[in-house]
Amino acid sequence: MTERRPVIAAVAIPHGFCPPGCPHCPVEATHDPHDLLPDPVAVSAAVDRVIDRGVAQGEEPAPVEIGLYGGDVWALPRGPRTDLLDAAEWEVRRGRASGIRITASPMSVLRAPITEFRARGIRAVEVPIHSLDRRVLRALGMRHSPRAGLEAIGRLNRFRMRSVATLTPGLPGSSHRSSLATVEGVVRARPAAARVLPALVLQGTLTAHLWRTTGWTPMSVSEAVVSSRHIVERLRAAHVDVIRVGLQPSVDLLEGPEILDGPYDVDLRLRVEAESLRARAAAAMSANFTLGVDAYTIVVNPREESWMRGPMGQTLKALSEQFRLDRIKVVPIPEQPPGSIRVFPGDLTGPEIPPLLRKWRRKAS
Repeated sequence: MTERRPVIAAVAIPHGFCPPGCPHCPVEATHDPHDLLPDPVAVSAAVDRVIDRGVAQGEEPAPVEIGLYGGDVWALPRGPRTDLLDAAEWEVRRGRASGIRITASPMSVLRAPITEFRARGIRAVEVPIHSLDRRVLRALGMRHSPRAGLEAIGRLNRFRMRSVATLTPGLPGSSHRSSLATVEGVVRARPAAARVLPALVLQGTLTAHLWRTTGWTPMSVSEAVVSSRHIVERLRAAHVDVIRVGLQPSVDLLEGPEILDGPYDVDLRLRVEAESLRARAAAAMSANFTLGVDAYTIVVNPREESWMRGPMGQTLKALSEQFRLDRIKVVPIPEQPPGSIRVFPGDLTGPEIPPLLRKWRRKAS
């Protein structure tokens, strides 16, 4: 039986306390970040909302994980930080939450008492690595070495804590090549999961300041799709769980800054995953293409059916035009391992689809 993913009870942590170089921290502050610090009551309120929503929807109870997201939790003033962690720990101890996850910069992870984290019920730490390219880190004004992010992941792994790396392709000074070099370095550190958040220009933040003063031009949506696709594929090949593609500032950042420029698309993950599956399907079709075939059947995991179809069916349309097909059928099968597809010539029904090989069934289980 597959273990259910926890439902996140999110409590947004303000930026403004992070170490130098955080792209989301305010440069043109309109208010004191201390005024945005959440009250500890917000922790229990977030858990209440998650539990109440599950009851209202008639869902089977799922584990709840408290997420102190956004800014660097360990960099907060000691008093508010202790109050928030105390409130979250209390929810874990009384059984309403299964654990806590926090955001902490690489230097905070290297300095913080990880044994205390574990004792409090913190089970996962999200580490904003952003990039391993020295030019990018210099452009952001970061003072630590690129190795600090990898050492932070390594330290969490040694304490058997779940580490989540945040990668930000498209920052000032970066390139497609440097983004790929970053993901190569990150997979060697073996994080459990990753977020891929192409850089956006956000009002009042460091990204907006650099956009106005350095001539930096962020990626377009199409460029972000290409870079993110290669990053996601490399992460998956290394068995790193990709939990998010694309930043949603109004949801992910407490300040909810206005987007001034950059590859913002509410469906960015759909576009990235669709492009990845399109390339995989095209390669499979080319490998067994036969003259006279006017239809293909593509078998996918049910969770990835919408990715295979693409936005408004664009992926299937592109494949039909490329191979001059009359139709392409997408068949979702629960046994098909996530992240994989099978392609067969012809318009097949369920019983006509060959069973999975034994090695595939082991992966699916």
